[in-house]
Amino acid sequence: MNTPPIPEPTLPRDPRKARGFVPVLYPTANGGGLPAAVASQSVVLEFLAAYYDINARATELQRVRQAPGYRSGNPAERTALQGLEIALRRRDELEDRNAPRGVIAEPVMRDGITRDVRFTFGHINAAGNPRSQQIVSSTFLSIPLPPGVRVEDLTFPDVDGSENTHR
Repeated sequence: MNTPPIPEPTLPRDPRKARGFVPVLYPTANGGGLPAAVASQSVVLEFLAAYYDINARATELQRVRQAPGYRSGNPAERTALQGLEIALRRRDELEDRNAPRGVIAEPVMRDGITRDVRFTFGHINAAGNPRSQQIVSSTFLSIPLPPGVRVEDLTFPDVDGSENTHR
């Protein structure tokens, strides 16, 4: 049995301008407004496009499963599930790419659809104001040496890659 090809989700920068746009599937940002920081707006739009794609694909899966004569595992369901999985992976990649910069996009779900996405940025506090000072985090980790090993006997690579004894 031939299964239809898996459609690749397309993430236009702003799906609101795309043909076939369904407004009810496009989530709001922070309850309706974009953040003031211009540099952050493109990230917000990317996340909104990703969640719109997820919403559209989840809705398609529901449509397939509610169709008359639906049987689990049919090709249309498989295609819808694969498309949803691709959209979720793309959202995950977007999260991974932006997490080191302190961007957190938290979906607010209702009836299985993302209705709003709450954004926080590392340089903006919870009230939406720029932080007055940088946040610095560090840690000290102590690892005990194995029995019979002395730190004086260890060698460590130098900055240039050559080995030097620890002193």
